[in-house]
Amino acid sequence: MDRTGLRYLAGALAVAIAAIHIGSDVGFRKLVLYAQVGQFPDPRPFLFVGSGMAIFFGIARVLDDHDPTPVYLAGIALMLAYLIGYPLWHTGLAHGAFWPWGPEPITHDEAAWRVVVAHLANNPLAAISKLLELALLALLTVLYRTEADAPAANAAGDYPGE
Repeated sequence: MDRTGLRYLAGALAVAIAAIHIGSDVGFRKLVLYAQVGQFPDPRPFLFVGSGMAIFFGIARVLDDHDPTPVYLAGIALMLAYLIGYPLWHTGLAHGAFWPWGPEPITHDEAAWRVVVAHLANNPLAAISKLLELALLALLTVLYRTEADAPAANAAGDYPGE
């Protein structure tokens, strides 16, 4: 697959990840519900909707022919935050007990990796999301590392809109 195909694949994965986060049970609907009742017992709706919108903004920047390097870096950082945040939320952060209005701590008596595997097994959408995030992380890393070679290809007209 050439560089243009990798960019389109990365964009498609990014759209899917944004849609999952915004449309998930903890995304936009819960944010609206919290706003209606005036209580915010969970920070994830803010984070999910905000990060989903940031993904769409990043895609728009690339489509508008801006330098994609900062977008790739931001995407890499966001995918790492998703991939690290999920197990951290379900283990070390005790499902949000750190949050001022959060629930009582939920702790588990088994190893952290078993807790994460059990959570992913019980939530197929989360498992799919983690796989997509891992794939996008790999693609963005390849695109970022090879961006120095892109201007020569770009001048040859390999990118749409150029």
